[in-house]
Amino acid sequence: MARKFNEGELRELARQSKGVYESSTDILKSASYEFSEKKTYDIFLSHSFRDAEVIHGLKLFIEKMLGLTVYVDWIDDPELDRSQVTRDTADRLRNRMKNCKTLLIVYSENVPESKWVPWEVGYFDAYNGNIASIPIAGNYTDSESFTGQEYLGLYSYGVRDHLTDGRPMIWIQNDPKEYVSIIDWVKYNKKPFVRKGA
Repeated sequence: MARKFNEGELRELARQSKGVYESSTDILKSASYEFSEKKTYDIFLSHSFRDAEVIHGLKLFIEKMLGLTVYVDWIDDPELDRSQVTRDTADRLRNRMKNCKTLLIVYSENVPESKWVPWEVGYFDAYNGNIASIPIAGNYTDSESFTGQEYLGLYSYGVRDHLTDGRPMIWIQNDPKEYVSIIDWVKYNKKPFVRKGA
């Protein structure tokens, strides 16, 4: 059954990765060495910095399980200061968004307090428009419905499930009967559609 991501499972994925993959410090160091203005990504994650561990876990899930590239500002551009709204930070984020195919709003209880999320969504909507939300539940839930803040109702939203062969998948959907895989959404710009027999 499709469901929202759970905060705890993403935090655990981030914690586990520190032993299996790189530590957060190593990620920051290697990302700063690999900096390139022209580097492209499949997904720009718009989020609250207060959800750093959850975001790290979601980035790992998308990259390792689904094979898509993900931009996270404090990982890929660690020198940026998200606590301050500056022209330089805005310019860097604009350039990064121009190099991303899609934007995912990682919606948690911290997002309404973010200075950057509404700005990123507004910019990306005008520039590209291929936006969806990923709701993060504080507790485990089988619910796949989502409303969020009023402007988020303009966009599809993602839930996690598995393919028939057991591989994990994120489905971008308008409702539980109208959906498309995140891979088709990102790679081929396909929109959610009503499934036969749904």
